[in-house]
Amino acid sequence: MRFSSVQEKEIIDSVSGKFIGYIVDAEIDEARGEIVALIISAPKKFYHLFQGEETVKKIAFSHILTVGKDVILVKTHDE
Repeated sequence: MRFSSVQEKEIIDSVSGKFIGYIVDAEIDEARGEIVALIISAPKKFYHLFQGEETVKKIAFSHILTVGKDVILVKTHDE
């Protein structure tokens, strides 16, 4: 699977069912050649559309539950 095709999938929190955002980057352990975490861009609120700052969140690769056709389910620990 190509990284560009994964970037098109919505990231959904399996606990709350909320849309988290889309993948914008990945953190890689160069020594082992493994993906450590995914960098997620949070959806912008209407009043933030005109601001240049982008809110990002890092989700550990181990928290990915499943990769589906249109979505990726993850378990976050934001509670």
